[in-house]
Amino acid sequence: MLEASAGDLVFHYSRGAVRAWSNVLAPAFDGPPPFEDPTTRWSVDGRVIRVEMQELDSPIDLDDIPLELRTERDVTGWPFSRSGAVKQVYLTEVDGSLADWLLSEVGLRVDVAQLSAWPDQVGDVQIEYRGDRRVVVNARGEQSLLRKHLFGDDLLATCALCGRDLPVAMLVTAHIKRRADTSRAERGRTDTVMPACLIGCDSLFELGYVTVARGGTVERGPRRTPMTDDLARALDALIGRTCSVWSEATEQHFAHHRRFQKARARSYGLS
Repeated sequence: MLEASAGDLVFHYSRGAVRAWSNVLAPAFDGPPPFEDPTTRWSVDGRVIRVEMQELDSPIDLDDIPLELRTERDVTGWPFSRSGAVKQVYLTEVDGSLADWLLSEVGLRVDVAQLSAWPDQVGDVQIEYRGDRRVVVNARGEQSLLRKHLFGDDLLATCALCGRDLPVAMLVTAHIKRRADTSRAERGRTDTVMPACLIGCDSLFELGYVTVARGGTVERGPRRTPMTDDLARALDALIGRTCSVWSEATEQHFAHHRRFQKARARSYGLS
């Protein structure tokens, strides 16, 4: 525990599966147990590590972890035995192929070519592994999984609004229904997001300058001000296009977006 540093990632295994991951917030310190368990005799003081945990919507069963990755090493600090079973240990270091596999499975491994900023410009906590250019960034748990769903390992993808083919570094996982209004269950659904480009579509949609009508046609949104000639030309290029992710299933989310933007524009006098 004394080797853990702020920004380190921890995978949490319980009852036969990896069930969560967390980000270490600060190094370990001596202190009392952070919780009370009447069934267990804890010492008065011990070592405490503060973490920010994200529970996995789909736990990774032990049998789903390739046996060759579990048995690639045979050292005291390795979490698996020679047979691939889990050792009775508290905290061990995981690196190499097994770490890469786990990071990819939970959507935390990001190729540098997919980042919207170079590694040293990313604002959140990051970990750079020596000898390669992979970077892990701290992000909302569902966001990384939804981005993996939209783009996978592709370096190029298409904006759902303008239809331009672009590097995925210039595309975001845009929420159709405002994330603040989504339930916990909805945040894990893949029909609540779409790829939108940073050239302008993401902002135009989020700010309500454009909406998507029933049927999928991109239309002028309720927000009309402030307006400039350059912005008007950008809007004209989108109006009348067909949103590639509209369907009867996603219509409920686009309808929510239309209602929200109409109310917001009216409330702030932007229509």
